[in-house]
Amino acid sequence: MDVSLPMPMESQWDLLSEHNLSGRLDTTWIDTEDIEEIVQRFHLDAYQGISCNLDTAFNEAVNDTQDDTMIWIGTHSPGWSVAVAIHGWLSIEPEMSAGRRRIFTHMHMDEVYKLPNEGMLYYYDGELIGSLGVIEEFQEYTHDLDVGWSFGFRATVESCLILAGRITGRFLDREWFAESRVLYRVPRDA
Repeated sequence: MDVSLPMPMESQWDLLSEHNLSGRLDTTWIDTEDIEEIVQRFHLDAYQGISCNLDTAFNEAVNDTQDDTMIWIGTHSPGWSVAVAIHGWLSIEPEMSAGRRRIFTHMHMDEVYKLPNEGMLYYYDGELIGSLGVIEEFQEYTHDLDVGWSFGFRATVESCLILAGRITGRFLDREWFAESRVLYRVPRDA
């Protein structure tokens, strides 16, 4: 019996392109809506954030003369939050998932070069479990997706984002990109 899995209303890749994220994306989904907890897990100063939309976050990063990492954090869907590196890279340590938290990461850098391990990593309860697309727990979400370099870069990124949407209950959409989240600066020497 073939059960249809949810699909996004719009191409995830096209939305990334439209919002200047197709060349480089470093994002993390965390199974909590507690933004303060996420800020603590990233070792950020909760009082240093700027509430803004994605365009403002990009402008802040462009105008940053200190070349700091800039992370945009906020709600993704019920039970899930998201962190997006606007400038620099997210530093995910397995212990960030301690306390039975699930963390999914996706990173690609097509504007620089293709990473050999682009895809999604899964962290759970203080451990890096592995590549999300091959973990048995999530294979029911992937049977109709094109995952792997034989399908090409764009198809693989699209499939990764569809997988994240299926697990978290929300695909990327225009409203997601328009929402206000909080931009945090991580000093280069931190």
